[in-house]
Amino acid sequence: MTLIETLIGASIGSAIIGAMVFAAVSFQELSNGADEYYKATSDQMRVLDSIALDMRRATNGSVSNSGQTLTLNLPDYVDYSQNPPAPRIPTISPAAGTVTYGTAGSQPTVVYTITGSVPNQIITRTLTPSSGAPTTSILTWDTSNNQFLCFDPANPGSTSPFSFGGAGQPSSITAQVTFQPRFNRFNLSAARAGTRAALTMYLRNHK
Repeated sequence: MTLIETLIGASIGSAIIGAMVFAAVSFQELSNGADEYYKATSDQMRVLDSIALDMRRATNGSVSNSGQTLTLNLPDYVDYSQNPPAPRIPTISPAAGTVTYGTAGSQPTVVYTITGSVPNQIITRTLTPSSGAPTTSILTWDTSNNQFLCFDPANPGSTSPFSFGGAGQPSSITAQVTFQPRFNRFNLSAARAGTRAALTMYLRNHK
């Protein structure tokens, strides 16, 4: 082989190797992107399912922090001060149309909120029982830049704080979760718009 033929062969070989490396890196990024997207959508469903479960048994609640904090008041069904724990006998108030488990004003609460800072925002659930220390559960990964928003379905454009479940107050809320995909072609914030997942849940015990 002449020197020219050798150089041509080396150039073609380098181009082939470069294309193979580029394809391997692209496939790896595609695989990572699909995996991260799957984890983020699983997080969305976990958050919304958890809110739906708590809303079904909540008596009332509130939305604050520009719609990024949801507080739910739950019935105190079980008396854990007894050994073994025993179900509570409800107090029925016909005049007010309410049923209270445990001590009024001292009910368990659940708070959903965003913690952390961009791009590592996570959604947490904090349960504060009627007695004992609160416990916080992390519901999302810290790599998806989550956003959490609750609002009144009848007034979706407002982020003002409001209470629900009381007389004359909304009987439902809409909760939505979005995330910023870690891998998209231009890393555009507009990619978040396609990740919206939401639910509208009615209070079972609305007055």
